[in-house]
Amino acid sequence: MKKFGIVLLVLSLVFLTACSGGKEKTGEDPVLKVAVSEDTSTLDTATVNDDYAENIIIQVYDTLVKRNPDGEIVNSLAESIENPDPTTYEIKLRDGVKFSNGDPLTVDDVIFTLKRAAATEKFSSFYGNIIPDSYEKVDDLTLKFKLAKPDAAFLSSLSHPAVSILSQKFIEGGADPNTEMMGTGPFVLDEWVQNDHATFSRNENYWGDMPKISGIEMKVIPEASQRIIELESGGVDLAYKIDPNDLETIEGNDDINVLKRLDNSIHFIGFNMSKAPFNNKAAREAMINAIDMNSIFETVYLDSGKLATSPINPNFKYSIADDLKPNAVNKEKAKELFQEAGMGEGTALSIYTSDNTQRVNVATMMQDQLSEYGINLDVQRLEWGAFIDALKASEHDMFIMSWNPSIVDPHYELLQPFHSSNSGNGPNYMYYTNPELDKLIEAGISTLDEKERAEIYKKAQEMVNEDMPMLYICYGETIVAANKNVDGLKLLPKYPQELKDVTVAEK
Repeated sequence: MKKFGIVLLVLSLVFLTACSGGKEKTGEDPVLKVAVSEDTSTLDTATVNDDYAENIIIQVYDTLVKRNPDGEIVNSLAESIENPDPTTYEIKLRDGVKFSNGDPLTVDDVIFTLKRAAATEKFSSFYGNIIPDSYEKVDDLTLKFKLAKPDAAFLSSLSHPAVSILSQKFIEGGADPNTEMMGTGPFVLDEWVQNDHATFSRNENYWGDMPKISGIEMKVIPEASQRIIELESGGVDLAYKIDPNDLETIEGNDDINVLKRLDNSIHFIGFNMSKAPFNNKAAREAMINAIDMNSIFETVYLDSGKLATSPINPNFKYSIADDLKPNAVNKEKAKELFQEAGMGEGTALSIYTSDNTQRVNVATMMQDQLSEYGINLDVQRLEWGAFIDALKASEHDMFIMSWNPSIVDPHYELLQPFHSSNSGNGPNYMYYTNPELDKLIEAGISTLDEKERAEIYKKAQEMVNEDMPMLYICYGETIVAANKNVDGLKLLPKYPQELKDVTVAEK
């Protein structure tokens, strides 16, 4: 195990160590340089709570299965998975897989990982359905276990970064999973300086096709315009989360390719229902009628994506989004509801957002629109870690966020944002609870019949829309810009991207 010592940076940047067993960069192949928009506050798979953590995790760790760019579940560390009855699973691992330090992957590591995830408050609803005493180690590469009840999304759940397979020996040997990583994936993490950069080198013990780049350098650049400048100057090869406002400029640049794909996300403004004024439905409904979201969508997002109408993205099964119309402005109704909610002239509200440029622009437009109603909206712009801390402390009245579940199933579109057990955890910083909705969410995951699931999720979506815990913005679009010498990136419908197959040609 190789540990990296502390590097002192100006401005007191937080330094966190990383640990791996891989070799140093060879210099024979290029390093891929990537501009990312924000950073995470932890690397622990058992507490992963945002796309920014997965952006690092996906390079270093593997899961048993994964979803490919075509949306299909394919085997990764699992060679085969058999499901002889609704609650029994038998998994055979690939032979010859090693962690980056050379230790072999075994069934013990898989059982350790699944139990660790199941023991967390955040992911117990995902993996706590596995009967703890049912684990059976058939041999070093084969295991069996049983679920307490049928789970319609269980196979998909094995692709979640929370069950990225860890080395039991590494974690139990004293490694800090918040800052140290050792996986079976294509890269090893050499250094992570929070909110500044992360550097990776190729895992020379990788079981799959070896990457054709020697490493990755991720630079955290919050300003979208600055990411474009870095791309155009050659400072980076890829730039994530391109602002639609920049598309016209860069699409006219012959040296840059733009990759776009409607993703699985939903962008929204959440209401803090744990305190006044948004513990009153009249206040939430007033806001929904007051805000001209179509204008915001056209101005800020430049029609990139699609106006949202339901909590389940239309890319998912059972979504009713396409059957509904977006919210329309009704100023007179908004005024009546604001008065009913006691929100008169001079009412002060806060909206919290991260450093994401689009979200800041959304908040600024809301600030301007609400001034017509005599409401003073204070926009609090924070870096991601401070933003999450503020939401957990319930400082906000409203917040801007997006949700893109790592498990592509309607159950997970609803579970974390709306189930009562997740109140106060991301992205349910609305502190929303509804026991009747909880019952529907729980019924949907345990029902294997397609028609029954469709009816359950229809009712669930209608219930969320009736309760109004959030103001929908849009279903998002993943936009990545690449220098023309970059090839091999198959865009996933989400922010984190697998980079192992990317190549960088000589300029």
